[in-house]
Amino acid sequence: MMKRIALIFVLLVSFQSYSQEIKSYTWDEKPTFKEIPEEYKNQPAVVLLDKRWIHTRVGGYAFATFGMNHFAIKINKAEEINKYNKIKAQDNGYIRDVRDFHARIIKPNGEIKLLPQDKIIETTEDKVKSIVFEGVEAGDILEYYFIIKENPMSYGVEVFQKEIPVLLAEFTHTQEGVKFETFASSEFKESGFNNKSVSTATNIPPYKEESNARNIKNLVKLIYMVSTPGMDIYNWSTFLPRYLSKPSFQYFKKNQAREFIQNLNIGNESTEEKLIKIDEYIKTNFDFIGKGETAQKITNLNGGKQKLTASDVFDLYGFTLKELKIPYKVVVGMSRFEGEVDVEKFVVPLSHEFMYYIIETEKFLSPYEKYLSYGYPMYEVQGSKGRTYNHANKENYEITFPIAPAEFTVNETQSNVSLSDDLTTATIEKNYSNTGYDGQLFRNWVKYLKENEDEKTLADFVKKRIFGDEFDLKITNYTFENQEFKYNYTNTPYTIKVKAEAKESLTENAGNLVLVNLGKLIGKQANLYQETERKWDVDINYAKTYKQKIIFDIPKGYEVESFKDLVIDKKMGGDESKNCSFKSTAKVEGNQLVVEVLEIYKTINYPIETYQDYRNVINASSDFTKASVVLRPKK
Repeated sequence: MMKRIALIFVLLVSFQSYSQEIKSYTWDEKPTFKEIPEEYKNQPAVVLLDKRWIHTRVGGYAFATFGMNHFAIKINKAEEINKYNKIKAQDNGYIRDVRDFHARIIKPNGEIKLLPQDKIIETTEDKVKSIVFEGVEAGDILEYYFIIKENPMSYGVEVFQKEIPVLLAEFTHTQEGVKFETFASSEFKESGFNNKSVSTATNIPPYKEESNARNIKNLVKLIYMVSTPGMDIYNWSTFLPRYLSKPSFQYFKKNQAREFIQNLNIGNESTEEKLIKIDEYIKTNFDFIGKGETAQKITNLNGGKQKLTASDVFDLYGFTLKELKIPYKVVVGMSRFEGEVDVEKFVVPLSHEFMYYIIETEKFLSPYEKYLSYGYPMYEVQGSKGRTYNHANKENYEITFPIAPAEFTVNETQSNVSLSDDLTTATIEKNYSNTGYDGQLFRNWVKYLKENEDEKTLADFVKKRIFGDEFDLKITNYTFENQEFKYNYTNTPYTIKVKAEAKESLTENAGNLVLVNLGKLIGKQANLYQETERKWDVDINYAKTYKQKIIFDIPKGYEVESFKDLVIDKKMGGDESKNCSFKSTAKVEGNQLVVEVLEIYKTINYPIETYQDYRNVINASSDFTKASVVLRPKK
């Protein structure tokens, strides 16, 4: 008994000491920092220390969070000074009180210059204190720390990686009366004693933004969650059943939901047909209440266009599935570009995606994605792992989201091109169609533009989407086909037919020869010529296929001298089912030159080891946009 009392006494003392320790934190009078590695000495600046400490105190009449930020940076180049010499003492945006704020400059010769307290400025509106380092020169070290007191936060995200190297990152957390959990990048190593936990990472490289990469997910960061002991509501076994509980609709009643189901006239259709009817009606007729809008009570769910809260829409799907006895699971995923679903619990700071998985058809309903029809899941979760809860056995399981094949999303174009008699003006008739994810997204975007923007905005959007923003042409007419949401279920192409005129943007004279830049007609293409090296795998939004056809009327009095630049063949090696390729062909048929392009990306992930092959394919599409047919006068 005495040992137990002694242990409790020790714990109480440690809690109190940590509370006092963070409030009385100070820096070393003569600091020593890690030596800058040779590889970082040419960097414009280097973070020597990024130290953060959060102490959360909850219980009785006392609740508060104390935060300490201690930061030191060496400025190597004068042009970087203005980027780092302005400091605000704030954290999470909910400042209650700045308890301490100190700043100093350490000169290359070791001289330390303290910034006086009267240099600290406090804003009138939000009471945020800030300071500006003055007289900074290249070679100086800027160091500061501040301690703040604020309302306790139940979660937070601490990002440590920057555009410059970080030699030492440290996150400490202590607590009284709460449970504190951290989810850190693999770079962090954790240690702890007496309820004090310290996570450290060293030599964090500069952050590199890359296209088609999981940039946010790959950031070196630490996420934390604060909860009351004994109430772990975010564990999947507790959290997911709540999504299977009886819905409590905010703006309509259950009897109205039952009437809604009856009025859909669902009879002896197959499960597939029932789901399409449910999904089409809800997606076509219900919009989400926007920010600043006031919700209205619903009198008739079958009354056409109406607005509901996102949660009511989600629960309406679930209620309908239950009433119709269609077995389903609630599924939770996360964009693979932002993170991964934790195995054990719902990590609040991360953005999770909720869907329904239909057990019989093995397809998904996505209530929160207005553009997406019943079928494949949202493209961001493809290939990633999520959690699903089966209410029949009260267990949650791991699920791997399927990847839609390249045949699902197809972008197909046909361009008919003819030149005026003087060869200065090109008349273009182009059919542009999309299926799969592109088709559904495009359908939704144009619908939004038609309902919310003016005609010019819509025309500019069409021009940029179909021809790119570097093509000097005038669109004279455009029409849309298969615009209704119902076409998503049959993957019917969403088509735009465009007529346009281009003046002197396709043709170029070279002596008695005429060059016609037909490659430009496939639209603007990305290239990777400057990105010779890659840090991360290539992750594209979705597998897809491009089929493009150009039919060029050869002008009277001319014949084709050459079209060799329009013929390209690049293909990634390796697994045939997961590679990518670009192939274009050209041939003269009568008085026309027919060019065909087939470009395929068969999967969503291309490992770093295959980057050069992938890069060659991407660059091939860019090369094609510069390719011309060469005409010569007939003899």
